[in-house]
Amino acid sequence: MRHSVVPAIVFLVCAAAVPASAQDPRWDIEGYGGVVAARTAGAGSLSLPAPGAPIVTSSPVFPGRQVPSWMFGDGATLLNGVNADFGIPGRISPLDAIFAPLDSARVAAAGVRVRRRLSGRLSLEIGVDAFLGPEDRSSGVAAAVDATRESFRAAFTGLLATGPFAAVTVDATGSAAAEVRRRETAATLSLSARLARWGPFVPYATFGGGVLAGSGSLPSASIDGGYRFSIVNEVPIDERDRVSVRYARRTAFVAVLGGGLERELSGRWGLRLDARLLLGPDTTRVLIDATPSSARTGPSGFAESFTNPALQFSNDPSTGRRSSLSAPALQDVEVFKGGLQTRTLITVGISRRF
Repeated sequence: MRHSVVPAIVFLVCAAAVPASAQDPRWDIEGYGGVVAARTAGAGSLSLPAPGAPIVTSSPVFPGRQVPSWMFGDGATLLNGVNADFGIPGRISPLDAIFAPLDSARVAAAGVRVRRRLSGRLSLEIGVDAFLGPEDRSSGVAAAVDATRESFRAAFTGLLATGPFAAVTVDATGSAAAEVRRRETAATLSLSARLARWGPFVPYATFGGGVLAGSGSLPSASIDGGYRFSIVNEVPIDERDRVSVRYARRTAFVAVLGGGLERELSGRWGLRLDARLLLGPDTTRVLIDATPSSARTGPSGFAESFTNPALQFSNDPSTGRRSSLSAPALQDVEVFKGGLQTRTLITVGISRRF
């Protein structure tokens, strides 16, 4: 009988020697829902192509230069300046306005956060935040494409009505895939510090970092404009101006800063109100392609505007005269790069300790 009692006494002593803290839950898993209450993007940087190479004109008093397109940047500036000199009301509305961050929309968010308690106050947190809809709005893209397309017609119709031109035809078509399908997901690693209790709540602060990635598409657009006419019914001019614009975005690093309130509902369950900022670079880029072309048919010749700067049409550069619309084509040229971006994420979650 005495032999069977000894193990029981030893067991009770060992059990009493285990610290109470070792039996406390060390893990915490939280599921939450919320909203991206605001997203702000810095101005970023605009970098339009530089003015093109000079072209030969009739006089150094009337210099000219090459442009890759009339629809943005220096080409639009040149065309509008010539029309202003001639008193023509038609002006092209350049695409430059959409070389900028996209507007943002408020979207719902959901995710999971897993925490491991390191001490009485500190916890290590791994989180996955999924934004449940596209944050970008692109209504301005389609409107800008329409404005450029219509103003291309008006600007060239007015310009070509001033010279010895016959059989004038000006056309422009455009399309915009303005619907945004891209959705973002953040994966972060953070340190959470519990602060002094405030009534039934325990405040905490969170800081860390991670990555923000997305899938889906951003807006794109294209315009195809052209004009055909003959100079004094002899020299045919046929030029086309094709431009495409698209938005792109890469995976970005983000910093996490925030905090919230936690309230115990029971020994294992808790309620968390959380607000945090996700700060990082805006990796949005705007890329353009520009493909100018000119048909070489019929008798060679040219016409120029005799303005400063001059605008020139030519159907044969071998004569020594080039059209203004003759700069090398552009391919994947970055005209805008984003700056700093912040998201404000507000969530309510239920946590389970184990």
